[in-house]
Amino acid sequence: MARTRKGVIAHVVADYMQHTTLHGYRYLTEPGRHWFERLLWMVVHALATGGVVWQVNTMYQEYRTQVPITTVQSTHYHVSLVPFPAVAVCDINKIRKSRVQALAAKLIRDHGLGGVTREELTGLLRFLGRLYDHSREGEEHVQRLEQLFVDYNVTLDYRGVMQMLGSQCDELLLACRWAGKPMPCGELFETRKTMEGYCCTFNYVRSTDNFDTRLHANGSIATVRLAPPLHSHDEKGDVISEDAQRSLTDGPMMGLSVLVNSNISEYFYPLLPTTGIKLLVFNPNDYPDTASGGLIEKLVMPGQEVFFKLGSVTTKPTADVVGLSKERRSCLFNNEKILFSNFYSYSDCLMDCRVQSMRNLCGCLPFYSPVKGKEEDTRVCEIGDLRCLDKHTEMWQTLRPREALPGLELEMTQSLECDDCFPACGDTVYNVETTSMPLQQVLMDHSNFLKGFKVENHSVFHIFFGSSSQTLMNKSVRMAWPDLLSNIGGICGVFVGFSAMSVIEFLYFFTLRVFVALSSRRRTKLGRAAAAGVLGLGEPTPSGLTAPGLKPVRGAGDSGPRRDQDRGQSRRLAPRYPSELLSAGVLLTPTTAPVDGGYFSWGRYNVQQPQHRHHQHGALHQHQGTHHGPHRH
Repeated sequence: MARTRKGVIAHVVADYMQHTTLHGYRYLTEPGRHWFERLLWMVVHALATGGVVWQVNTMYQEYRTQVPITTVQSTHYHVSLVPFPAVAVCDINKIRKSRVQALAAKLIRDHGLGGVTREELTGLLRFLGRLYDHSREGEEHVQRLEQLFVDYNVTLDYRGVMQMLGSQCDELLLACRWAGKPMPCGELFETRKTMEGYCCTFNYVRSTDNFDTRLHANGSIATVRLAPPLHSHDEKGDVISEDAQRSLTDGPMMGLSVLVNSNISEYFYPLLPTTGIKLLVFNPNDYPDTASGGLIEKLVMPGQEVFFKLGSVTTKPTADVVGLSKERRSCLFNNEKILFSNFYSYSDCLMDCRVQSMRNLCGCLPFYSPVKGKEEDTRVCEIGDLRCLDKHTEMWQTLRPREALPGLELEMTQSLECDDCFPACGDTVYNVETTSMPLQQVLMDHSNFLKGFKVENHSVFHIFFGSSSQTLMNKSVRMAWPDLLSNIGGICGVFVGFSAMSVIEFLYFFTLRVFVALSSRRRTKLGRAAAAGVLGLGEPTPSGLTAPGLKPVRGAGDSGPRRDQDRGQSRRLAPRYPSELLSAGVLLTPTTAPVDGGYFSWGRYNVQQPQHRHHQHGALHQHQGTHHGPHRH
């Protein structure tokens, strides 16, 4: 049988089917099988292959569309590894009476204001507090104040004025203790911007209140904080900057304790119908913003001692989460969107979104909002902008969901759209439990921290971790790439017996084996051609053809004129090598040479031996009787 190129490849395919480790494929080409058996196995393999394709596609689509899952990694994450939260102490009273009276006297002295009395102007200046809550209550008084400023060309530095009218940290905070050591409050707290206005903040690690990380609120270049870190760790995956202070252990003595003086006699414009302070607890890296969901607000009333017991949940992402798109993982990493500093936070992004909306709708920013660039380049909202601020305040406080909610179409259009903002992938969330008791003078007298103060408008709060063991969460993917590969391998193994070795086996058969077979065929062909040239043989002619020089071998009784005629033709034409032997790769060697100049015997073929000195060529004859055995190299 001829070995053409297609024949070689067909032989390798049949060999592969017989020896492959895939289940059942040998029955397709096994000799002796009935055609119905082969058809049955073809149907079985088609169903099995279809099942594999369907299952693998389902598994891959599930892998491609998966979202991260959050699991508990440890409930014994030591408190020293968790940053102590930032704490902002904000006076509920936003305008002190003595300060606004002094401002009224100064304006009358500098601008005259058409004979307006100090008492009347003081009452009008009370409505500067509307710049906090953006309420239009008492709008006629606001319009009167606005007209006075226009008529007498009064220009206020609203940032400076609003900070001056409020309580200062040295007036509000009387005594402080951190990690069991009494310390001056001025070393622990500083005045910073929050959504409640200017507040006294502790452990707020952001170097600036503005979006430009190089600028302070006054436009100066940002420098390193004066307060050194008490304890810091640079653990892989921790997004907290190194200067966030930490508590070494749990308990009230190892937290923050502060004595507060509310000074009710100075109340002039409280934001709430009560007295005392509002305590803000938030992540040290975040802008204190209620809409982000990371801000905890607590009230401390005068005459109370309040204990705030902290708990925390720290979430850290794995490396597998990085490969997911932000839409699928629903969170952002530190280097994906930086607004304030060298990290990303959800509250920063929402605040940036709100600031841009305020600029677009009202053309100004409230005095407590962060700005991009220098503050003097951004117009601060004045009392004349209260109408616009009041119109859009509800929208700025409502975040639009990413997916449309049935029945809330109108609300969807009246909310803030911040689709580019996602929660941070790694973050620390705090929870607070509150316990309070009346502040007693006898207990203050026996406390080294509070000794010497009289209970009047005072209050004390302690904020601390309630346990040395906190919770650590792990954000990861449900199916990583090795899991997908393992699942696909299991499915393929169950259906068709497929494995990694099956791939290697397939590549071996259809690369190396095909190459070797084709190369062997080519070498054999070249060898036969070379052997035919050495023997002086012409082009091969198949046996049995009646061509000159290729004649059937006659029996012993064959003689006479026919034999002589054949020999005469053999002198004129060279004998030809049998084509079927040449195609089969068989190289024959003469084994017999009769002394009378007869024929070489190659199996059933005889070629006449050339005569001595006459260079006669033999003729090929086919035996009619028995055949001589071939002699092969």
